[in-house]
Amino acid sequence: MSSPAPFKLLANYSVTGFLLSTGLLGLLSPKTMAALFGMPIQDNTFASGFVQCMGGRNLTFGIISAIFVQRRDLRAAATMATLLAVDGCVDGWVTWRYAGIWAAVPHFGAAAVIPFVAAWMMS
Repeated sequence: MSSPAPFKLLANYSVTGFLLSTGLLGLLSPKTMAALFGMPIQDNTFASGFVQCMGGRNLTFGIISAIFVQRRDLRAAATMATLLAVDGCVDGWVTWRYAGIWAAVPHFGAAAVIPFVAAWMMS
């Protein structure tokens, strides 16, 4: 089995790093994470608890991605990354509803690009 190209490996590490870091940020500082989404919240509210749940989701997927990348199963990592487009669409829809279209645009943009990057990661 040949070694993956350095840029493809970097892309896989980047997805893993993004998921782990946003997961930890959502768990440890939900107010900061929500502000990055364009949806400011108060600490110690139901909303901040929900952001912590989202952090748990991202942390879980980050750990899964790290395992795939560590095993050099980049096809599995890229397949999982492709499915993150669903999260991006949902995040975009929610931010559009609650924070307006301009808060949603980055989420929809990322969701549109993710499948193409993931396909490149698999090739």
